[in-house]
Amino acid sequence: MSARTALAALLLATFALGACGDRPDVWDTRADGVRAVGLHSSIALVDDAAHRVLVASPVSGVALARRSVPIGKGVATALPSADRRRLFVLCSGDVPRKKADDQGPSLTIVEDGGAASRRIELQTPLSGLAIDPAGRWVVIYPAGNGRTFVENPNQLVLVDLAAAPEKAVTFRTLRSFGGRPQRLTFTRELALPGGPRHLLVVETEQDLTLLDLDHVQDAIPRPEITVRLTNGLSARAPRPAGVVVDDGEPGKNDDARIAVQLANDSNVFILTLAPNPPGPAGPNDFTPQVNLADVGGPATDLAFVRTDGGLRLAAIVPSARKAVLIEPGTSITTDVPLPEAYARVSLVTDQVAPGAPGGVGEVALLYGGGSSVAFWSLGRTSGQPYRSVEVVNVAGGAAEITSVPPPNQALKVLASPGATGFYVLDLKTRTAAPLTTQRSARIAVSPDGRRLWAFAPGTENLAHIPVSDLAPLPLPLDRPIREVFDVQRGDGGRALLALDARGATGLTLLDAERPDVRAGASFFGLLLEGL
Repeated sequence: MSARTALAALLLATFALGACGDRPDVWDTRADGVRAVGLHSSIALVDDAAHRVLVASPVSGVALARRSVPIGKGVATALPSADRRRLFVLCSGDVPRKKADDQGPSLTIVEDGGAASRRIELQTPLSGLAIDPAGRWVVIYPAGNGRTFVENPNQLVLVDLAAAPEKAVTFRTLRSFGGRPQRLTFTRELALPGGPRHLLVVETEQDLTLLDLDHVQDAIPRPEITVRLTNGLSARAPRPAGVVVDDGEPGKNDDARIAVQLANDSNVFILTLAPNPPGPAGPNDFTPQVNLADVGGPATDLAFVRTDGGLRLAAIVPSARKAVLIEPGTSITTDVPLPEAYARVSLVTDQVAPGAPGGVGEVALLYGGGSSVAFWSLGRTSGQPYRSVEVVNVAGGAAEITSVPPPNQALKVLASPGATGFYVLDLKTRTAAPLTTQRSARIAVSPDGRRLWAFAPGTENLAHIPVSDLAPLPLPLDRPIREVFDVQRGDGGRALLALDARGATGLTLLDAERPDVRAGASFFGLLLEGL
């Protein structure tokens, strides 16, 4: 080799090494841990390593549009809105921040399809995210896995999505008696003594806090109302395990109620949101009046129901194989023996008879125990109410229930973890059609209520099941499946996107209404696009 050739080779190698050193760091990171979230008409791939969300939207036929939306560093949580029109991505930023250009924490709101986004800068990196089903509020809170040295677990960041950007964020620290938030529940609009209100219900390990969302942005904010579930004389504190809310009778503003089940106690708390008593007006225009009812064991689920005797709170007590009906005003209880130790209750009146008035015709579904589900007719509260329970046998029971959307809202999918098969329950005929699988499978229900998708994660096994006749159509794919998403297509049809997590993420795109693997399309290396 001549000296000139050797020098050229050395320069070329030096240039190549320099070029490799200048490429973005994202090329040297693994694509593991990418989160996939299904939206109304797209899927969002949350790519933490590249600080972006890649949004894939089926346009028409098997065409796929892709958009890249920048987000902050350090994704803590990514959740969709209830209507799946938005994705909320909470990021912690650079922790600790040592340089002037280090990122702070942020919340990025990505619209379905990725055509628009909004970023809200935050002060403290928090990891918990609660989203208002009505679409008005987002609450950010410490979830116990934050990255800061010191954290106040009762600090909340409330984001009003309807407010101007400069007024959207409100900081609130809840008064604490030693507890820290465990669950946050948004109520629907309630008729309260001071007018319509939306409340945020915060459960800690030992008490309950009510926050009036319609007044958190007042110049002088109204204080939260804390309901202590212990008298302060015992070291053993009742532990809240869930709440249910009822607005009361139409036209009344003094009978909205919140019921609290306890994980370690046989009592159930019922709070009636009544007017403040006569005297100097307090900062809030309602006050909770507390009743207790002992149901004979820890309740695992609650539901407000309307019967021929009026409003009742139904409590499910599997340790005693019974349900208990509680009269909210007097705490008088009526036991209803059950054939099995059911753990869950779900009102299905609207699915069985949409628009029917409450009362005599109310029906609940009992599940989550034994080898059956049961229909509980709630119209009868006197005499022999246990005669109102009708059992439907399902092998393995039903630990999980998925509702089918309209126009087939009278159907529910019953499944047990690890079971090789599932049932489609018809609420009107009270029958359960079994469908078996060769191995443990997951079920995805289409948002238009017309089909089910059965797939075995990690395999190529996929099946399309129309709810009209429950006739499975096998659709074996070429690549192992991670998740499937049935979304609306840009041309008004529907598409199935079967996500494959291997490599830099690929997917298979099918026509969801007329699925045919021969007419589908495959896309590879989605996470390499736009880098």
